Amino acid sequence: MGQRNKPAVPRESAAEREIRDQEVLRATRELAAYFKGRRTEREARAALKIIKAFVRDRERRDPSARAPLPGTRPASPAKQVANRKAAGEGGQRKRRKLRRKSQSPWSTSGSEAIEPIASADPQPSSESDDRTSD
Repeated sequence: MGQRNKPAVPRESAAEREIRDQEVLRATRELAAYFKGRRTEREARAALKIIKAFVRDRERRDPSARAPLPGTRPASPAKQVANRKAAGEGGQRKRRKLRRKSQSPWSTSGSEAIEPIASADPQPSSESDDRTSD
């Protein structure tokens, strides 16, 4: 038998590549959602087929001619420049305050010791004596 020739890879336009990149990113999110329990196995299999087809197509291309992986390149250079400029004009960026989780009495940590809670006062108050004497 003869050697099998690789089919010529047609050049796709930038619009087609962008659509395919978006499809691969969506499929990646679908697959991640499956592992978090938010998608069915059927949806995950469909997403995996899209990703595998993308990888197969990418492997067939010459490494020097491959486009960057979807999600690794910036969406648009204008957005990044605008964001840097806005952050630079206002001085320092505002920082978010970190919210700390409230400590519950049942949580244990190595540095804290849990002390028993006193259930009643050692001396009864005068208000309780007034109520009981009636």
